[in-house]
Amino acid sequence: MRTRLLFSAVLATATIGSVAWGEPKREEHREAEHHEEHREAEHHEAEHHEAEHHEAEHREAVRHDEHHEAVARHWSREAPPAMRVERHDERRNGYVWVGGRWNWNNNRYEWVGGSWAAERRGYHWREPRYELRDGEYVYLEGGWDVMRPVGAPPAIREERWEERHGYLWIRGHYDWRDGAYAWVGGHYERERPGYRWREPRWELRDGVYVSVDGGWDAAQ
Repeated sequence: MRTRLLFSAVLATATIGSVAWGEPKREEHREAEHHEEHREAEHHEAEHHEAEHHEAEHREAVRHDEHHEAVARHWSREAPPAMRVERHDERRNGYVWVGGRWNWNNNRYEWVGGSWAAERRGYHWREPRYELRDGEYVYLEGGWDVMRPVGAPPAIREERWEERHGYLWIRGHYDWRDGAYAWVGGHYERERPGYRWREPRWELRDGVYVSVDGGWDAAQ
């Protein structure tokens, strides 16, 4: 009898010990999953803000160009003189050389010398020019244009990932940054019942490749 009681006590102690050991392990696992989800959410939010920033810069550049096209132009019936050859120092890091131009002022052309301008990431400088329209030379202001790819993006990279309950793996894709394709790694997102994920893609339009964003579409 005493032997059976001693065995029961030992068994109960081992069971309690295993439960006490297992609970911290499960808690640590849940905490690790929580931290990983938090990091993924921060990563996704950072990419979203960066995309919004690039889109805002693009809209501002378009508004700037439209303004100069409609307002800041002048014209003359005389053709402008040949462009002057300007000498300048070697290219400065972070700057772009903006060449000089002829301005029509007080019924004559006046030369305005070139200068260095701060570089804008993802844009290239469009030189000002004169165009002959209906017998008049119209001056079109220079400006910053978004650099767009003319070559197809590279093949999608293979990524390693594991099935995760309640989550969908969003595979990586190529973005266009600073005049070159840049790989953006995949990530997990929570599944959305009744929706399916549409992957981002590149489409060839008028000789350039345009990025079409991915997103969640209602399942049909």
